[in-house]
Amino acid sequence: MTQPTTLAESLKEYTDAVPAGERPDALHQLFYGFYSRIAIIDRTTHELARWAKDDIGDIADAGPVLAEAMRDNALHVGRDLFAARMRAMSAMKLVSEQLSALCDADDHPPFTLQRAVAFDEASGAVRSYDLATPGEHGDLPYDPFAYDPNAEPA
Repeated sequence: MTQPTTLAESLKEYTDAVPAGERPDALHQLFYGFYSRIAIIDRTTHELARWAKDDIGDIADAGPVLAEAMRDNALHVGRDLFAARMRAMSAMKLVSEQLSALCDADDHPPFTLQRAVAFDEASGAVRSYDLATPGEHGDLPYDPFAYDPNAEPA
């Protein structure tokens, strides 16, 4: 068997391996699994920015040239993190498309996942949120049936 080469192929292989009746729930969990990846990336980016701004100057004997080089490298790492965030968002869109092809947002089997995690910038921490309580976090819950990272905010 050939290994999947794209995210779409990998997702199809994953979905095909799950029994048909369990696919909506599995995709719902996968959707928020990718969202948890975004929470980790956002938390890491937040900490990286804080470190580059506040802590690099405190490194003993680093000197201004090395400190500036570390800030530049932190910027490059931040760009890599942003690219990883964009890939996770693309994955969420693919999962959303698969989920909406299987069932309707208003008529789907019950989902077992009841909580999701998101980065709370105010506290600087990743927190757990109840998916049944919209508004607890500004980003949650996303619509796993119609997620579009390019859509304009409502």
